[in-house]
Amino acid sequence: MSNIHSLRDLLQQRKLSRRRFLKTCAALTGLLGLPLALPPGRVARAAAVPGSPKIPVSKSPVWKFAMISDTHDADMQHTPTGVTPYLAPIISYIVAEHPDFVLQTGDLITGAQTLPTSPAYKQFDMQYANYKKVTAPLAQANIPLYVIRGNHDYGLYNGEPALSQAYLANIAGAMPQNGPTAAKGLSYSFVHNNAKFIMLDQFVNTAAGIVTLPMDWLKTELQNTQGARHLFVMGHSPVYTPDTTANSKMAQFNLFDQSSLQSQFWQLLTDNHVTAYISGHEHLYFRGRANGIPQIVIGNLGCISSYNPATVDSRLTNVFPTTAVSTAQGRPGYIVFMVDDAKNSITATEYWLDQNNQKYVYDTFAVIP
Repeated sequence: MSNIHSLRDLLQQRKLSRRRFLKTCAALTGLLGLPLALPPGRVARAAAVPGSPKIPVSKSPVWKFAMISDTHDADMQHTPTGVTPYLAPIISYIVAEHPDFVLQTGDLITGAQTLPTSPAYKQFDMQYANYKKVTAPLAQANIPLYVIRGNHDYGLYNGEPALSQAYLANIAGAMPQNGPTAAKGLSYSFVHNNAKFIMLDQFVNTAAGIVTLPMDWLKTELQNTQGARHLFVMGHSPVYTPDTTANSKMAQFNLFDQSSLQSQFWQLLTDNHVTAYISGHEHLYFRGRANGIPQIVIGNLGCISSYNPATVDSRLTNVFPTTAVSTAQGRPGYIVFMVDDAKNSITATEYWLDQNNQKYVYDTFAVIP
């Protein structure tokens, strides 16, 4: 990737690559002693990581996990940390929920989108250190945190080697190492109680803003349920777009712009009766179903985009929200899933923060009734 020397050039490149990001993030202007994330309790068929949390499996059939995504700072020009200030209060709320663990579907830091006017520009190790600092209360509460990369953690178009190295050094080594050979600590899976969680990196051997997926490995993981009743799959990009009118071809790393991979991937999830696919990348909250499988997009933490149900991919049904949400109306949020193994039910609650960072319930729904 060519060096970019001027603020004007960098702004123009990001305008072409993430048009919606610039348009909406301008309206918005914290951080893991990353727990060594081997799954709690009856976990993972992954090699043990020394010092990782050991949380016994609850005797209760009811348990929960929380999810966040896109925790980068919206103020790319001035961010001092590379991490949104909304992450700190949300981590506090999550700790108070006492989930068994937390998942994040990418874009931990502003990373490659940080502009030269920011003191965090090119300071990738520092940005990840700030992320660890804000999320440290999770480790202190013995709540593991499992993450995957987003495009902010990879780079523009063809990637940024220094950023990828910072992610590997600061984050990937703490994740389970049972993924594909070329993606150790990037893609991985684990089992907790009656559920299996598959975390998919979408940036291995990629170039020119194209999503990649470890399809052979994923097929094996889905077929080898390890006794799990529920299968959750996580990735950074949605499979179905919330905005079919946008010129998304100008954007980066959109799985929904790659029709062949999109179709193959969703068919694989359908054939294996996946419980839900959960992603970030689009800076909003919305959900729908395709072939009966929920797609849940939770990218509304560090930056907020507008949403219109009329523009959602028509292949999705049971879409929520049912009415338009402007950038001004959208709020930072996180989601908590409640699993009742005795009743074989899963419900989810999406919480948003108001202007005073007080949480409120925005959406509650049944993943499995």
